Amino acid sequence: MRGFRRTGLIDSGNGGGVWSPRCAPMAVGSVPYADAAEAYQLLLRTTPEVMAWPQLPRRSFLENMYVQFAEGLPGLKVDVAAGRAWVVEELPVEELAAFMERLEAGDPQAFGIGADHAAGLHGLPAVLREMERPPRLLKGQVTGPVSLCMSTAFLDKRALFYDDTMREVATEMLAARARWQEQFLRPLAATGQVLMMVDEPFLAQWGSGYLSMPDNLVVPALRRVVGAVECLRGIHICGGTDWAKVTRLPLDLLNFDAADHVDALLANAGPVGVFLDEGGMLAWGVVPNDDRALSLSAESAGASVLAAAETLGNEVGIAEEAILAQSFVSPACGTGALPPATAARCFELAGEVSSWLRDRL
Repeated sequence: MRGFRRTGLIDSGNGGGVWSPRCAPMAVGSVPYADAAEAYQLLLRTTPEVMAWPQLPRRSFLENMYVQFAEGLPGLKVDVAAGRAWVVEELPVEELAAFMERLEAGDPQAFGIGADHAAGLHGLPAVLREMERPPRLLKGQVTGPVSLCMSTAFLDKRALFYDDTMREVATEMLAARARWQEQFLRPLAATGQVLMMVDEPFLAQWGSGYLSMPDNLVVPALRRVVGAVECLRGIHICGGTDWAKVTRLPLDLLNFDAADHVDALLANAGPVGVFLDEGGMLAWGVVPNDDRALSLSAESAGASVLAAAETLGNEVGIAEEAILAQSFVSPACGTGALPPATAARCFELAGEVSSWLRDRL
């Protein structure tokens, strides 16, 4: 892994200088559409500075965030019609051998994501060609190794995370898949950089005692996937977690649930302050991904970000304005399970909160 340096100011490339996000609106994961074009209409309207490719779980079970990135996992079986995926108890020797050969060859193309698994990703080049102003940042995403291995199981319901071989195989696969995606996105980033987000919802339970996720298994897997790419790296955890542990990973961005779990971040103000002082960035998931978004005002949501940024700044000795200059605004989590109108409002409100905050910077 390369020597790591966080950077809160983003080099826009091609002589474009440096860009500070200043609470730019950013999408998170899934949206409730079956058609990529419809999803991109929403993203182009609400998050044009940071263009993400949308996950479309309503288009196909293959776009479920776990199945989407498990493509090619040895022993994986998928029943699309039934909406089920599992791994066979005894791995086919030839499958595992072929997988290891592809891995050892070091060709990221062998771990690409097919259009049947990610229509939004493969539709991104055409969308970018039609944009009048290129986005500052292209956002990719990969499901993290902990969450993929906790959600994918053998037929006896035993999670892959607790099988040493399958956890290592899945982690290496995700690392290779992240590298492939970075190579796919980089040529498209005309004036901006690539941000690769690692989605880890299961880390909301890290350190809680509710699930057994020992640090000696979690940390190496995360470091392997995060360290596989050279672009900006971020993590999204839609819940509370032990942010002190997370900040020790080689990350540039923490995307957290600021609607319901901002206290978890503030409880780790010291490590988060060090992260920010090193140039790290925050993405405030201040828009709840539920019906509350329909009645929440930009002023109310924005004021909650200001208050939390002030509290954090006072704790660690960083000016509130500096924190917000190193920040994005997003929905708290993916909106793929919401009614389309509610999901659209989540994105619209993120944009409105962004504008409200920027007016005060």
